[in-house]
Amino acid sequence: MSASTASSSRSRARDESAADADAEGDTDESSVLVVSQLFPPESMAGAHRWEKLLRNTPEAIESRVVCPQPSVPVGEFERRYRPWSTDRIGGVPVTRLFTYQPVDDRTDLERILNHVIFSVLATVYVLVHGRKYDCVVVQIGPHTTLVPGLAALATGRGLVVDVYDRWLKNAVDFGFTDERSLVYRLLRWMEWVAIERCDRLIALTPTMAAQYRSEYDIDEDRIETVPFGVDDDLFDPSIATDEEPRIIYTGKLGEGQAFEPFLRGFRRAEIEHDLVVYGFGERREELEALSSRLDSDDRVRINGPVPREEIPGLVASSAISLVPLKTEHALDYARPTKFLETMAVGTPYVASAVAEIESVTEESSAGLAVENDPDAVATALRELAADPDRRRSMGERGVAFVDRQHRWDELGDRVGDLLSDVAREREVAGSGLRARFGRLATAAGFRR
Repeated sequence: MSASTASSSRSRARDESAADADAEGDTDESSVLVVSQLFPPESMAGAHRWEKLLRNTPEAIESRVVCPQPSVPVGEFERRYRPWSTDRIGGVPVTRLFTYQPVDDRTDLERILNHVIFSVLATVYVLVHGRKYDCVVVQIGPHTTLVPGLAALATGRGLVVDVYDRWLKNAVDFGFTDERSLVYRLLRWMEWVAIERCDRLIALTPTMAAQYRSEYDIDEDRIETVPFGVDDDLFDPSIATDEEPRIIYTGKLGEGQAFEPFLRGFRRAEIEHDLVVYGFGERREELEALSSRLDSDDRVRINGPVPREEIPGLVASSAISLVPLKTEHALDYARPTKFLETMAVGTPYVASAVAEIESVTEESSAGLAVENDPDAVATALRELAADPDRRRSMGERGVAFVDRQHRWDELGDRVGDLLSDVAREREVAGSGLRARFGRLATAAGFRR
């Protein structure tokens, strides 16, 4: 599929969708309150998810987002001390609540303060203003957003739990907490109550949905899979320029990334391409030290983050994109945004073979999924670097895959239908005093 064909097909689909909406006429209005720890202008992966979904829901869905003052990436935002402020991001109404905002590298205590203070104030907000809304959406991670979600259940609101990151399970795997700790047990209990009592669970990928079905007592018809979309105005395949002999990684330099086997694999590949890294995170010094030990300083450039609008051009003009994920942890569900954005601009990838990436690779043939072994990475890089025709074909298949499955307008329509269904079900169930006490007991886990 050419870039122009992909863009024109998207335009036709949007026009057809708008025409269908006009033909259907008026629909019942629903209102939703979204509680999210991250929201633009923050730039981490989950921050833009509900901004994009709400912008693409039908007009019959009235929405508001409650989030803290921005703080990620740390150091990019000034501290704010107002109890609350209002804003509009991309046309979405936003209420920002006070929380502690780290301004330097976050310590564990600062991260906890940031999450907990917002969670408490968001819970108060739900208790005071929640009656205005048909349902409340809480986005996890972190799991502290479940507290306002339980408040929504207790006060008779519909509850939708959107999981884009298995934050608690990963925290154990990465050694940040222990399953025997009181905090873990409390968060695990809140997860159990919220997931088994919510009206809908939104899972990021089919792999994640299957994990939750196996772990919790939740009917299949209450689980909806809604992946991340791709901003096709920003990540447009038509922006592709002449390819440069460059391999690229963009994103967080965090604990979930398998950088060492990929850096060692790049060194062993002995290809003419340079490796360029753009990102932020606690592991930058570690990567620079590893690059130095491998005598790759002249071939590997590790840079800080760049403005998001520059990323599409950098990725589109690169020969290969890297998506390194640790496979020994609970990341099998992951379909990272950088992975989708790479395909959206037609750049083939070499990625870690976690279950979800293997599934996408098998379906799309848009790149290579390899074990986190330096020799396997080196072989994949050599194969793609030596075959520009193969890279071009993979890139075209990646564009087509994203166009089929990851358009925000289609995902927004699906979420709009889900929210409307929850609102209708809650209306039928009623919100009288007996129903409210019943939901309070259910939210606390005292009855099923």
